[in-house]
This record gives sequence, C-alpha cells and structure tokens, in this order.
Amino acid sequence: MAASAQTTGERTTGALPTVRRLVLYILFFILVSVAASGASGLLAIALEPGALTGTDRTSALARSIAFLVIAGPLALLLWRSLAKRLLQPAESGAPAWGLYLAAMYATALVAGSTALFSLLGNLASGRTEGWGRDLAGALVWGGVWWWHQWIWRDARRAPRVLPNLPGILGSWYGLLIGAAATATALSVVFSAVLDVYFPAPLIGNPWWQGVLAQLPWIAGGLALWWWHWTHLGMGTVRGGFADVALVLVGVLAAGAATMGGTGLLLYTLGNAALRGPSLQLLAPAPLALGMALAGAMVCSLAPPWFAGRSPGTVEAARQVVSGLGLAAGASGLGVCVNALLASLTPPLAGNNTRSLLLAGVIWLVLGALTWWRAWRPGQQADPRGRRVYLVAVFGVSAVVALVALLVAGFRLIEFLLEPDRLASGLLESVRAPVGLLTATALVSVYHFAIWRADRAVLESADAQGTGSLDSIVLVAGGGTGSLRAALAKSTGARVQLLARAGDGYLATEEELAAAIGTVEGTATRIMLLVEGPGEVRAIELE
Repeated sequence: MAASAQTTGERTTGALPTVRRLVLYILFFILVSVAASGASGLLAIALEPGALTGTDRTSALARSIAFLVIAGPLALLLWRSLAKRLLQPAESGAPAWGLYLAAMYATALVAGSTALFSLLGNLASGRTEGWGRDLAGALVWGGVWWWHQWIWRDARRAPRVLPNLPGILGSWYGLLIGAAATATALSVVFSAVLDVYFPAPLIGNPWWQGVLAQLPWIAGGLALWWWHWTHLGMGTVRGGFADVALVLVGVLAAGAATMGGTGLLLYTLGNAALRGPSLQLLAPAPLALGMALAGAMVCSLAPPWFAGRSPGTVEAARQVVSGLGLAAGASGLGVCVNALLASLTPPLAGNNTRSLLLAGVIWLVLGALTWWRAWRPGQQADPRGRRVYLVAVFGVSAVVALVALLVAGFRLIEFLLEPDRLASGLLESVRAPVGLLTATALVSVYHFAIWRADRAVLESADAQGTGSLDSIVLVAGGGTGSLRAALAKSTGARVQLLARAGDGYLATEEELAAAIGTVEGTATRIMLLVEGPGEVRAIELE
C-alpha cells in the first residue's frame, strides 16, 4: 500500500498529469456552462410561457432539456471525482486548477451580473420585455458564481497557484462596468442639456429613463468592485497579476478613455466653431465628455492604489502613460502631414482640410503634453528600467511603417499601371500613409538616439564593473517578490529565487547588500542563503 501511494504521489508531476488536468478542467468548464445554459433556458420558459410560440418554443425547450439532462449529471459526477482529488496538495497546487477556477468564476460573474443589471435597468426605465430570460440568467449564473466562490474560499480546495486571480478579475470587472455605465449616464444627461440649445423632435423615451437604466449598472458595478477590492482584500494584494491588472485597467484603460474623450470633445467643439454650431456637429460631444469624466475619475483613484507597490510597477505605469501620449502625438503629427498634403490638391467634393488639420493639431498637442509630463525627457532615468518600453516602441513603429509602406506601394503601382490618371490623384491616395511614415520616422529616430545613449551607459557601467556580479541565487522564505526586484535593480545581476518553507527566513535589502559586500575576489555568481531572521550568508558559486 505504501509503495502504491508513493507511486501515485510521484505521478502527480510530469507531462501526463498536466495534460490530464487540462483535459478534465476544460471538460468540466464546458459541462458546467452547458448545464447552466440549459437550466436558465428552462427557467426562462417557465417564467415567461408566452415569450416563445410554435417551433421556436419547441426548439428552445428541447435544447434546454438536452443541455441540462445530459451535461448536468456529467458535471456532478466529474465534480465528485475532482473534489476528492483537490484534497491532495499536488492537485490543488496545479496551475490548471487555478486557471479553471478563475475562468469559471469570471464567466459566471459576468453572465449573472449582466443579466441582473439588464433586468433592473429595463424595469427602472419602464420596459418589461425579456424579463423572464434576464431573471433566469441572473438566478442560475448567480448560483454558479456563488458555488465557485464557496470553492475558492474553501481552505482545503483553494488553489495554491494564482490564488487571488478570481478576486482580481472580479474587482476590475466591477470597476470597468461601473465606469462604463457612468460614462453612458453622463452622456445622456449632457445630450439632454444639448437638446435645450438645439431643440429637436422627441423620438423615443424621455432622457431621464436612459439615466435610470444605467443606475443598476453603476451601483452593481461599484458594489462588485467594493466586494472584491475591500471586503475580500484584493486591494492589498501586491505583485504578479495584481500589479499587471492595475497597470492595464487603472492606467492604460482609464488613461485611454480620458485622453480619447478629451480629444474627441476638443475636436467636436473646435469643428463646430469653424463650421458653425449645429446639433449634427455637436452630437459626439456628450459621449466624449462622459467618457473623459469617467476615465478621469478612475485615474484620480489610481495613485493611492500604487502605495506599497514595487518600483517596477510604478515605472511601468509611468511608461504606459508615456506610450499613450506618444501614440496620440504621433497620430496627430501624421494627420497634420496628411492635411498639409491635402491642401496641395484640389478638393473633389467639399473641403475638409481645416477639420483634418484641427484634429491633427489637437491630438498632437494633447499627446505631446501627456508624453512630456510622463516621459520627462530632461531628467535622468535608469537605462535598465526602460529597455522594454523602447523595444515596444520600435516594434509598434515597425508594424505601422510596414503597413504604411504597403499601402503607399500599392497606390504607387496602381498609379503607374494607369498613366492617364492625374498626379493629384496619386498625392490624394498616398497622403495618409505618407503622414504615418513621417510620424513613425520621427518617433523612431528620437527613440533610437535614446536607445544608443542608454546602451553606451550600460556598456560603460559593465566595463567599469569587471568582476561584478552576473547572477545571484536568493534562497529565502516569505513574500520575496519585491525584494528580488530590488536586488536585481541595485546589482544589475540576474536574480533567481529559491523559496524555502517558513516566514522566518526573511532579510532586508540592507542585510543582503552587506552580505554581498563580504564576497571577495572576482566572483560573478553567488548564492545568498538566508539562514534566519537577519542572518544572511554569501556563498561564491564561481
């Protein structure tokens, strides 16, 4: 029996168990989704018997019964097997289990919450069609979400890899739908204000019903965010995907919404001033203003969220803002070149050169100001901290340049094959890709100069540090992610972390630096062994 158990334990690692887990969890995800779809369909038919008639009702009823009767029992049988396996640390510590739980948790949360908010929004605005379908979806998928939350909070079966991923996804999902609903509600209000100055025949429902329809989405999204971020403590999670999600949603998405809304609003107002105010020209203004305000509110909340984060996360957020400004400024410059080239050709129908130039100037100025504030070109920066950013800029620039060259080449060859066409037609067809090429070339030249200067600094530092550390093996316990990043930044070496059990094997940056200082000779690889609180021993590996 002991030999059998040992053999079973040995088989919990390797390629075969990994593939087995992937197959089982994918199958379980499909079965739960299909069973939930069938249950919600049956419940919807029961709640609204007259919603479907004839062959539509028969088809929907047959499909729902088949989904529930076939997938439901299979999902329960598979869960009984998985539930026993998950009591073993090797199974609950598998990455596949953490990914499944996060995926099913997020899927059920999105399906259940959208059905509930849609139901409440429709009822608040006086619409009752489809209430049975929405209520059924909210009840069934809400039950699936609650079940998976119970599994997630169960200490015996909770995933040991990616343990906080469900909560992180839930918190940012709630904030996203709350911010999007806020932007929509604000746009409805601003549209009503705009109608006061530009009266139009009332078509559809009153404006206040549109606001009421968004209130459940706003309140529900913020409630989901608070539940995960504050109640479940996801706001205190540091490192890993938590920092990545913060940068992607709290900085990239919110910054793009703020900048995009502001640019569109300025263009709309400027275009209306050039051509004369009208309801048609000012129609995009309410949505642009609502989007800018909603994004700005999220951006205003972001700074406290970065408290206690690693310096690399803060630097990544700064570079994301810089990239947004660079993309907007480069696009604006390309549009300006496009407009200047358009002024050299006679217009075929109308003249939108001024509007095109206005859009280019707005995006150029807005992007340049954002980039200047985030990039801080006159200040000293760590060359190692922006290498990824420079590579990303070169990659995006290469893609844009390639597309622009292909379009310009196609237009040029097309012109050469039809010699009877006017030269102005060639200029008209290539001015857009020429504008993009010009902006991309200027961006690439500037950042290539930055890259060469950074490389010279790094090569100089490497030349002066002959015999300096090339790699460090850190053996410590507890949460050492930020400590590893700080050690890599201070020494410039590659740091490999070997975790040891117990939270008592911790050390500070000063203690690690003192241990490194005891290394004699020209060793390039060392091991920092934390033997206890404040006890660090440096071992030369070469």
